[in-house]
Amino acid sequence: MKRSSLAAIPLVTAMVLSNGPARADIVPGTPDIWLAGQANGSSVTGIFGSDTAPAESPTGLAIIGGDTLTFSVTGTTSNNGVCTETSADAGSCAPDVSIFGAGPANGIGGYKGPANALIGVFLNNTVPTGPGAPATLDFTGSNNFTSLSPLLNQVFFIGDGLTGTGTGTVQDFVAPSGATRLFLASADALGASFDNTGSFNVTVNDVSSVPEPATIPFLAAAIVCIALRRK
Repeated sequence: MKRSSLAAIPLVTAMVLSNGPARADIVPGTPDIWLAGQANGSSVTGIFGSDTAPAESPTGLAIIGGDTLTFSVTGTTSNNGVCTETSADAGSCAPDVSIFGAGPANGIGGYKGPANALIGVFLNNTVPTGPGAPATLDFTGSNNFTSLSPLLNQVFFIGDGLTGTGTGTVQDFVAPSGATRLFLASADALGASFDNTGSFNVTVNDVSSVPEPATIPFLAAAIVCIALRRK
């Protein structure tokens, strides 16, 4: 049986869910991934300015650690409207946003990869704080993985959810043990998301398989009852 364990996190208004797959209708370009899970009034600052919660807080979903997720993504974002991307894989504006300073911050790891791409981070129920952020993953020119298992608080590339741009195999993303939340945003330098434009349309599917609850015990009990009646 396919388990749908995705549920909306309270106060996240950009996330609209349906029965079965969870659908994030809009992930705007303005959220800053390093504000994931942070309290209102928190901020992060980089060379281009500052982002503040909740104005630049990323969208979120409740998830279960160990589950496998897939993404279907359309739409694009742009850093302050200067450069236009052609897909959620992005990279035409800046192949490596880390040269402008892309974390770590607030205990959430850094990001090394295309600007304007859809990115994510898995958190548990605690507010992430620094120092001690996990290692920065490198997604410059290496986004064709078939499966990825990021750590808690480790920023990762999602793009359009396929091994190629607009084509290829659907990529699997395995939530780490202890994860309870997934946050989504557009990749930009630290503190620079406030003037971004555009948005992503994102469908998140939980493709984890679990046994049908109580099916086998009920079946066994029924067989025993039938056997006793025949005696």
